[in-house]
Amino acid sequence: MTDDEALQEAQRRWGVKAYVRDQSGGPDRFKVGIQSLPGVFLVKGAGQSWEEAFLAADRNARKPP
Repeated sequence: MTDDEALQEAQRRWGVKAYVRDQSGGPDRFKVGIQSLPGVFLVKGAGQSWEEAFLAADRNARKPP
């Protein structure tokens, strides 16, 4: 999945506030979530690929509050 495809998938899931971040280095460099305020990124999932990050977001959404 490319960066553009990841952003499109995030927007499909979470709307216009969707945001994706590729931070080189570290085990979970790909992050997906929502840009709630300027400079505030609510991470819904992270992984070693975009696919892993979205899977993690799915798992996190199913966790009880």
